[in-house]
Amino acid sequence: MSTIRKKSINATIWIYIGFVIGAVNTYFFTHKAWFTTDQYGLTRILLEISNLIFAFSTLGVTSFLYKFFPYYQDNLEAKKNDLLSLAFIISLIGFTITCIGIFFLQPVIIRKFSTNSLLLIQYFYIALPLAFFLLMYNVLEAYSYGFDKGVLTNLLRETVLRLYTFAITILKVLGIIDFETFIYLFAFQYAIIVFVLGFHLYRKNQLLLSFNISRVTKKYRKKIITILSFTFIVIIVSVLRSSIDGLVLAAKQNLGKVGIFGFAAYMVSVLQAPARSIIAVTIPILSRSWKHKDHKEIERIYKRSSINLLSFSMFFFFCIWLNFTDAINFFGINPDYLEGRWVFFILGLVTIIEMGTGVNGQIIGTSSYWRVELWTSLLLTMLIIPLSYFLTVRYGIIGPAIANLISFCVYNYVRYLFLWKKFNLQPFSKKTAEVILLVIFSYGIAFFIFRNYHGIFAMIGRTALFALLFLPSFYYRNISPDVKPVIHTLLNRFTKK
Repeated sequence: MSTIRKKSINATIWIYIGFVIGAVNTYFFTHKAWFTTDQYGLTRILLEISNLIFAFSTLGVTSFLYKFFPYYQDNLEAKKNDLLSLAFIISLIGFTITCIGIFFLQPVIIRKFSTNSLLLIQYFYIALPLAFFLLMYNVLEAYSYGFDKGVLTNLLRETVLRLYTFAITILKVLGIIDFETFIYLFAFQYAIIVFVLGFHLYRKNQLLLSFNISRVTKKYRKKIITILSFTFIVIIVSVLRSSIDGLVLAAKQNLGKVGIFGFAAYMVSVLQAPARSIIAVTIPILSRSWKHKDHKEIERIYKRSSINLLSFSMFFFFCIWLNFTDAINFFGINPDYLEGRWVFFILGLVTIIEMGTGVNGQIIGTSSYWRVELWTSLLLTMLIIPLSYFLTVRYGIIGPAIANLISFCVYNYVRYLFLWKKFNLQPFSKKTAEVILLVIFSYGIAFFIFRNYHGIFAMIGRTALFALLFLPSFYYRNISPDVKPVIHTLLNRFTKK
């Protein structure tokens, strides 16, 4: 577990550096002087559309790379390893077919979005290069996980990508480029990290390309086709359910509402940073653990990921929630974004539920029962799409958030129940209840003491009090078995220095 801990911490550090940069970018996007809510909404909806194009283009190759990397690596010499070549060919075929489909769907797209989101119609095809390089990066990233490069891929996706966005945003803020040029540059953000990751793999002699069909491909071709087919559906429904909120808001409300919802969703994404790092590190370990039938290692990862992710997500959620309104008013952010306050609250609860159930999706997805991930994803999509549509029409911007809360509660309960009944695996303990009570108590004290104070000093005061109540108790109660070893290691290093 120490290997996972070390790599997860390194990855999380880079992710949070990226979030700091992303927070600056978001500040520029949402400040009333530089971007309108419609312009910020456009950047969000283009990312949602590019994710949809990516989902239809990938044809399931990312899970194929996760699942079969050990088999190719262990049974083939480097020059005969056709794993990456096969993934590239499949994804390029998928992208071509998707682009053809978009061309024929153009009249429908114009009809759905031209009334409320005319700016999207003007720049819709910007999503194509954005989606293409997103696809290429996801293929390389999934392949790189097999070489234990989760820290590097997180650095590129979370930090380097945001640095690029920061650079082009500064050019726009300073008036060096106009909004149109900014959007065209925005479309090529993933091209930068594709080049960097590809070059790194090439320098390490790990960019293994062979266009001859290997014996491993021939041996496992039926299983490969099966996992591609099922995973293709999983990815589509997964991305569709994550994109449906922005698409419905753009069609039924306007791009400004997409921007407000996107701002709240970005704040929530801060809570997800540890999960991204842990997932990147644990996927190859889980794959090998299932291969070697090491159920004790899987159970240890499940329990520790649950308590760690639950604790981190709740801590950062309440830090933001304590200061949401004051921060918008103090930093000159467009007051329209105050409408996203309760969107953030509800989506935050969704994320806490997701984090609290640990890496259950990755455990199922890397097991021989990976089809269950498909059926649960289908269940989630069947719930979230109609709920999001009808609740948005009825309640506006708060509707998609409520739809997410209902759907993800059902979704995570089903996955939890499956792992419990099938493998006798469950992530919770008395420490789970203890950390929930501790964080609520700490929040309540900080809120009531500072409830009548506003401004920068009030924000600092309530956050500091909340942290001082929660963190020492969290440490001394030994709620997470990974915290004390990390603190002791850091203290020993500092003492030696």
